[in-house]
Amino acid sequence: MPRRSIVIVIFLITQLLLVETSVYSKDYTFDYQKIIELDQRVNLNLTVPRGNITITGSEDDRLIIEAVKRIRAGSTDEAQDVADHIEIKVRHKGQDVIIETNYLRFHGRERKFWQKLLGAGSDTYGAVDYTIAVPISVNIAINGVATNVNLSSIEGEIEIDNQEGTITGEFLFGPVTVRQPAGKISLQWIEGDIRVKTATGRIDINQVRGALDVTSLTGDVYIRTELDSPRDYFVHSSSGNIRFSIPEMSSGQLHIESDAGDIQTDVPISIESVSNYKVVGEFGRGGPSINISSSTGDVYVALY
Repeated sequence: MPRRSIVIVIFLITQLLLVETSVYSKDYTFDYQKIIELDQRVNLNLTVPRGNITITGSEDDRLIIEAVKRIRAGSTDEAQDVADHIEIKVRHKGQDVIIETNYLRFHGRERKFWQKLLGAGSDTYGAVDYTIAVPISVNIAINGVATNVNLSSIEGEIEIDNQEGTITGEFLFGPVTVRQPAGKISLQWIEGDIRVKTATGRIDINQVRGALDVTSLTGDVYIRTELDSPRDYFVHSSSGNIRFSIPEMSSGQLHIESDAGDIQTDVPISIESVSNYKVVGEFGRGGPSINISSSTGDVYVALY
């Protein structure tokens, strides 16, 4: 048989196996719950390679963990087997609560062909969704790979390291740090310093109080801030557009640069220097320094 024909046959067999798997596979869920009584402020460290995380602050002194293992498998026994190899490990030691999601290897037997196809040869099967209620003062550190994160009503420090996903936060009253190469980031009604570093994905920020340091490669950046901080503001996007909105009755020093994009400002500034690529000026009296730059994107400073 010619080589081209062999390749076509292998491709058709693979597609048929995938179709058969999708037809006969079902979604299964396995619940987990743990309640931890707390007598002091704690640091929550959460590791979730794949899944969704929802964390909400409350007036309760307990940390309530509810998790759901989501498995796609061909039978109940197969799903149970996979779920048994996804370990949710919770440790409470002093001021630290550590939650780990571990994907254990299948020892002593071969994987099925459809597992190799759908799992791309990895040891990861299924995902885990967490819904966690925490005291509002908790500090949170999250490590993910393909994880969606939703946070609300938290006063402690927040730090997120994730490879890909959607990050959403609202009514956060402490410093927020997000490092995520790909995915949308939305932070609303934040009363704390914000640091965001991403490669691609839209950034939306509504900040009530605090300084700002945002870096993006290709995503558009939309920021609304009260400029309520003695520290400076930094926003950079290599090829994305930047819209930076500030109150009408505010003060500061404005530094805008764009190598190839347009620069527009509604702020009445006393211009210190201006060129095709750079605008430097002052508005009001005093205030923080605002540094906005984009290599090829447009920059617009608006009033509200």
